[in-house]
Amino acid sequence: MALIWLERATNPAPMLHNYFKIALRSLMRTKVYSLINISGLSLGIACCLLLSLYVYDEFGYDSHHARLDDLYRIDTQFEANLVGFDKLGSVSPPIPMTLKEELPEIEVATRLVPSFSNQNLIQYEGNKFYEPNALVADSTLFDVLTYEFTEGNPKKALADANTVVISEAMAKKLFGSEPALDKSILISQGGDPVNYKITGVFKKPKSFLDVNFFTSIMSEGSGAYVRNDPEASNEWAGQNFVGGYLRLAPGHSKEAVEKKINEVLVKYGSEDMKALGITKTLFLEPVKDIYLKSQVDKSQRITYIYVIVSIALFILVLACINFMNLSTAKATKRASEIGIRKVMGAFRSSLIRLILGEAMLVVMISIIISILLVQAALPVFNHLSGKEITFSGGNIIFFGAALIILTIVTGVAAGSYPAFYISSFQPAEVLKGKFKLSSASGTLRQALVVFQFVVAIVLVCGMLVISRQLSYMKDKDLGFDPNAKIIVPLRTADAKKKYESLRSSLEQMSAIKGVSAVTYPPGSNIFNDMAFYLEGGNMDNAILNRRNNVDAGYLEQLGIKLIAGRTFSPNRENESKGNLIINRTSAKKFGVEPEKMIGQKLYFDWQGKTYSFQVIGVMEDYNQTSLKDPIIPIAFEVPESQDRYGNMIVSVNTQAFSETIALIEDTWKKQVEDAPFEYTFLDDNIQQQYEEDRRISSIITYFTAIAIIICCLGLYGLSSFMAERRLKEIGVRKVMGATVAQIMSMMSREFVKLVLLAFVIASPLAWYAMNQWLQAFEYKVALDVTIFILAGSGAVAIALLTISYESLKAANADPARTLRNE
Repeated sequence: MALIWLERATNPAPMLHNYFKIALRSLMRTKVYSLINISGLSLGIACCLLLSLYVYDEFGYDSHHARLDDLYRIDTQFEANLVGFDKLGSVSPPIPMTLKEELPEIEVATRLVPSFSNQNLIQYEGNKFYEPNALVADSTLFDVLTYEFTEGNPKKALADANTVVISEAMAKKLFGSEPALDKSILISQGGDPVNYKITGVFKKPKSFLDVNFFTSIMSEGSGAYVRNDPEASNEWAGQNFVGGYLRLAPGHSKEAVEKKINEVLVKYGSEDMKALGITKTLFLEPVKDIYLKSQVDKSQRITYIYVIVSIALFILVLACINFMNLSTAKATKRASEIGIRKVMGAFRSSLIRLILGEAMLVVMISIIISILLVQAALPVFNHLSGKEITFSGGNIIFFGAALIILTIVTGVAAGSYPAFYISSFQPAEVLKGKFKLSSASGTLRQALVVFQFVVAIVLVCGMLVISRQLSYMKDKDLGFDPNAKIIVPLRTADAKKKYESLRSSLEQMSAIKGVSAVTYPPGSNIFNDMAFYLEGGNMDNAILNRRNNVDAGYLEQLGIKLIAGRTFSPNRENESKGNLIINRTSAKKFGVEPEKMIGQKLYFDWQGKTYSFQVIGVMEDYNQTSLKDPIIPIAFEVPESQDRYGNMIVSVNTQAFSETIALIEDTWKKQVEDAPFEYTFLDDNIQQQYEEDRRISSIITYFTAIAIIICCLGLYGLSSFMAERRLKEIGVRKVMGATVAQIMSMMSREFVKLVLLAFVIASPLAWYAMNQWLQAFEYKVALDVTIFILAGSGAVAIALLTISYESLKAANADPARTLRNE
């Protein structure tokens, strides 16, 4: 026999074939346990693969840029009373190009300027539509950032005035399958339409810059403002609205260049900063970090990735634990087989390979099933995550590598302990019938069950806290009434001019409760600001306020409470002469009670001139932006001309929405000739701010449910095994008078204890993790004890339901049949 084993060792092919047959027979003999293992591993691996594809997609943003490690955005750090503006991902207009001229360490620089409108009217031969996400750029843009062109030359694309580079999707909307190069289109960016020549078409990459087209900075509009207007072109302290990007020459560190760029800032901008009463510094932020972990943009994506990676790993670990637990639990059934093999000359190493081979077979079967699950679930997962993940290019290689790694890691992780444990059985004890499972294996199984439920309870707590936070943000009083408010954008010069006429016509309709206008409606950032100081002060102690243009009746329409003074009257000529309504936070920053702010003069110095304003009212604080942000000083004013408004807000009756919108559209079409009618609901716009949080919440919820299912599969397998082992004990207890309820209680008690121990361990872990996550929100729910009690009691209930079937089955077994051989 020893010679047979030696022959097989030198010729591994028959041995592998034999291992495969033995493993397959072993699976078939224990169908229930095999099904539980394969189901758990298939679910775990499929979840791990799906979440890995999500993480791979997230890390793919901006990876297409050439020399990515040398690319930086120039950011601004303020040190003053600039509440809410402490860091910006933008700079003053002259900074990027001056830095390039002054510092040889900078190879090339470019500027990206927001257009005057967030929606741009595009016209071509009767085809008319709005296109969002446009930027004005220097001709050096494509020397800094890499874009793949399908038409045109990126080196020359933005060199001339009134040239535009568009995305493939935009080209398809305009021209179908025809070439777009050298064709002309009309673009209106909040003003009169301008004729632009298309000089390039690019493939839209995955980037933090979600841009559909770039216009040349040599054109009119915001490009001309940056180039020629003294308020912007020579301003080094204020006007921080320009995105500045640069590429460093090889061999230069970010820290060394940061020191030099601030020396240039002081050289050219010290007087401007002194005049505005501010101090600011510049720093460089790697382009590769902006999408995932920009502190300036307050991106939480890297945190969410850590959460998703943790969930993926935990789910896989839970599935492996099930395998280990069931393999060691049913070790007694294999004790005789192992003992005989050892007596017949099998080495421990060969037994380890045999048992690991069985584990690898289970894993490979699970891998095949998981691939089918991933393919079936991918459309649903894309809808859930807001992604468009498909199998192509790089992610096929990633997916294949992930499968190989998962096969090896899962097989070794799931099979290693059972292999070493089962192969250690002593044949003498086994064949004499004296073999017992060691207490160490029982303790390990209990520890692994506790770990499983610690993970499950932490995930459930996280799911509950995130759900509560999102519900809180949805239902919280924002300081105004967003319901039944329709926002109609005024995107063109003609639409802005027709506002008063539109308002007059709409207010005559019975279904319309009120009409007003605003530049920045709630749910959007206010990009206009001014630093005011009180009489006797100066710009050194000025308080930055965000300035928003509103029409008379705006406060009343939105239900923003006035706590002192008066609101704006319909007399635009009088109200536009420096009258302001500020919020409570602004008054507090000035150190003056709201009632005493009325009639106060506020001053602002700019380029050698002093401008004066007067406070006529103080309004209650309200949330202009997300509840993640603190309330900041805000000042409302009435502009001299109605063409400063960007949006018309229409309050409507809650009945017959469709008919009312049709009436508004009909009125629009009769009066506004150059712009299509469009609208949104204010409450929808506000909730849109939390869309990414909701998607992550959904991912956590669904995958937490899967984690619990995997835990339950393992728990069911263990309860089934324990019921089988204790069948004779249960028979004796029934003969001695034990009731079904007493037997079920006895069998459930051990598992309930383990779940309760898991709850004790999980609660502080969950509290810490959720407390850290909530720090990103200015307004947040309290972490009360009910969340943890609910998660713990849920875990106990799920555990009891899982084991109840096997417990009830064992308790109802006929003792005569179980004891007949005793």
